[in-house]
Amino acid sequence: MKKIFLIIILVLILIIVTVLAILPKTKKSNNANVKIPILLYHDFVATAPDSDTDNFNYINTPQSFEENIKVLLENGYTFISFQELYDAINGKMSLPEKPILINFDDGYYSNYEYVFPILKKYNVKASIFVVTDKIGKEVDGKRYLSWEQCKEMQDSGLVDIFSHSKRHVFYDRLPVRMIRDDVIESYKIIEENLGTKNLKVFAYPYGAYTKETVWALKLNGIDMQVYDLGMNYFNDFNNDFIKRINIPCEMTGSEIIEEIQKP
Repeated sequence: MKKIFLIIILVLILIIVTVLAILPKTKKSNNANVKIPILLYHDFVATAPDSDTDNFNYINTPQSFEENIKVLLENGYTFISFQELYDAINGKMSLPEKPILINFDDGYYSNYEYVFPILKKYNVKASIFVVTDKIGKEVDGKRYLSWEQCKEMQDSGLVDIFSHSKRHVFYDRLPVRMIRDDVIESYKIIEENLGTKNLKVFAYPYGAYTKETVWALKLNGIDMQVYDLGMNYFNDFNNDFIKRINIPCEMTGSEIIEEIQKP
């Protein structure tokens, strides 16, 4: 009788273990064909200038940004955070039918002045990748965020602050140990000012990386790495090779959707 009871217990344990092992895979398969576009913005200006040395690739206007948000929402896109994406990749949740993420690189003051009010107005989540050495400063005529502004945005629950390096240099031109130390130090500074980060995402300056840098950062606590342009797909998503779509000045919401829908 005891043997039969033990067999039943073992069978039940085996069934439970099997179900638990299958569940994350089931959630992931539900999202298998989902595209994961990540939109990349940089600095913002009140009105677009007549000319721009960077061919309008790294500036935008608040009016255009708000139009982008409205059109994407009207077309069924759901703005998610990197934490939600990370949880979905790890089988802890399912993605919406049309997920989308918004990123801002460099940490310009204009993200607080122009963008943050729009994020609050539409209850939209976003991430800002800051260069920690530039926080609270004005460099080459560009004003950068203060830690107080970063904290206010983070505390709203809509904005995550991640690292875009400490010094904003070409990482493919430096020794791996120097790069590792730069990123570790940048996150140490971020956490001293904003609190512990459960998820650490890193966006490479200029998209410059090597296989060695990617491996070194992964070994040193960086959960997700961003360094290329293009589209992400859930079925082969790689936490260490995340792509984004750069949004040039006054690109319309319809044009963004066309870019997303390309095969």
